[in-house]
Amino acid sequence: MPETARSILIVLRVLPKVGRARTWTLGVSVVLAAVLPIAIAVTTGLLIGTIVDAVKAGPGSAAAGTATGLLVAIGALVVAERAVVPVMAASAATLGRDLDRYLQERVLTAVNRPGGVAHLEDPAIQDEIRIVRGLGMSAYRPSQTVEALPTVLANWLGALGSVVVLFAFEWWLGLLWLIAWPLVVYRMQRDYARIGEEGYKQSTELRGVEYTRDLALSGPAAKEIRVWGIKDWLVDRFDRSWRRAIGPVAAARRPRPLVVLASSGAILALNAASFGLLAFAAIRGNLEIGALAVFLNALISANSYAVGDEHFYLSYASVTVPKLLSLEERLTANATEGERAPRALTAVVAPDAPAKAIRFEGVSFHYPRSERPVLENFDLEIAAGRSLAIVGENGAGKTTLVKLLSGLYEPTGGRITVDGAALSTLDPQQWRRRVAALFQDFSRYHLPVRDNIGLGAPEHAGDLDMMRAAAEKVGVLDVIEALPHGWDTVLSREYENGVDLSGGQWQRIALARALFAVEAGARVLVLDEPTAALDVRAEADLYERFIDLTEGLTTILISHRFSTVRRAERIIVVRDGQVAEDGTHEELLALGGRYAHMFNLQAGRFHTREGAPDA
Repeated sequence: MPETARSILIVLRVLPKVGRARTWTLGVSVVLAAVLPIAIAVTTGLLIGTIVDAVKAGPGSAAAGTATGLLVAIGALVVAERAVVPVMAASAATLGRDLDRYLQERVLTAVNRPGGVAHLEDPAIQDEIRIVRGLGMSAYRPSQTVEALPTVLANWLGALGSVVVLFAFEWWLGLLWLIAWPLVVYRMQRDYARIGEEGYKQSTELRGVEYTRDLALSGPAAKEIRVWGIKDWLVDRFDRSWRRAIGPVAAARRPRPLVVLASSGAILALNAASFGLLAFAAIRGNLEIGALAVFLNALISANSYAVGDEHFYLSYASVTVPKLLSLEERLTANATEGERAPRALTAVVAPDAPAKAIRFEGVSFHYPRSERPVLENFDLEIAAGRSLAIVGENGAGKTTLVKLLSGLYEPTGGRITVDGAALSTLDPQQWRRRVAALFQDFSRYHLPVRDNIGLGAPEHAGDLDMMRAAAEKVGVLDVIEALPHGWDTVLSREYENGVDLSGGQWQRIALARALFAVEAGARVLVLDEPTAALDVRAEADLYERFIDLTEGLTTILISHRFSTVRRAERIIVVRDGQVAEDGTHEELLALGGRYAHMFNLQAGRFHTREGAPDA
């Protein structure tokens, strides 16, 4: 049974890393749980064989002493068995829970080890990551495998020991049992493994099912679900998607009559022949009563191979555990391969980097599984300590530039340099400490305020003064201090005493997080639509702070709001993966090109109090 045997070996190799002492305890208890029933059965048979002689000889006789000793031995063995089984179950349960945690930690570490994020957009990897979340079919967790493993191993070892006892009766009968049950178990385990594999194949479908379910259960979509009245649609979609995803698994779980009948028939025939043979030998007087009792118990115990839910969990582990570990190996290998060259070629990133300039030299890029280039032979020099604004239509590649600069993706052609050194040769962690970013789709962490801001520089997360300085610069300090628990207030109503913020307040928190990274030493500040969620007054307030916020920093600003853009020292227009226009606000207006057209189009919607357009 290669699948099950492989899964058992994999789990057994991992368990000592989870808890060596408990693994040894579990192993010893499994052996005892297998051996003790056999010892009880043999001792009971011997006791039965001595009873007649003990009765005839009377109390105080040698036969009576032997019977008494055997009876005491049986009692001790029974007590030991009753003590071992709970120890085995408890060890398995605690090890199983810790195995789930251990595997999750390993995969979480592996998923976050690659410097970029391209692997998180790979559907195949997402299918495997889904197992880590413990959803859908992966409700059959590795912990259940550990809980099932001791029972299965104890049963198998006990059955094997009983078969060895049967060899003493008729060697060929023991040989038949030694061959028959493993063949039946092998056949059944293959079916169980096939079910587990079929369940994994539905991971893509089940991810869609789980997404639909989470839409109905989580807060972000709740308003639209009710306003649009789509509850029934969601429930219907969940039901149909679930049935479609589980259909192949249900079909795989249906017993195959031929396999069931053949297996059951073979075991039934073997049992009938074995019990009949024992009865025939006893009737003919070829077996004493004690020997008969021993062989009967051995024959009953030989059926401990019986297939149950525990075997299904083992077979499912042959799918889940190897896939989790192979995912970790693949991600680790990718990360190591990506980091091998930089470690061999680079020096430490200078604390003041970039001191001269960041350059995009003939950079081309297309996203994974897409052949359409976002950038093609793109050239750009970003002077250190200056502010650069990037404008362009949606999809022009503005945010892609930031992702490439942050090392989240690698160019498919050309290179990016920092003070002359190729970005691909710099230590990615050190470089990212030099970059602070406010992304347009920034994260809203359901954590206390101090963590929401402190995550910008985790190594300085305990420095409240530094966090206060960042919060004050973006005008959110008063909001924080007015919260029920101040800096310890959880920013989510899903938690007791937690609160939610407005979109503009959230954006200020995210900007404070970026500035906290600047306070901690970041020299490049990336602002991707920094005022998208702010009202007019808050936006105007932030404009006034812009020069102070970006002073001395290499600032890259992406925005569709030209009132922000015009404050940058240099502006470029990105179009068709190239720099189409380059200059100051006044120069680009005088050029009368794409920038001037977009500016005038937007400025026409707004007027100053004096009546002149002012974006």
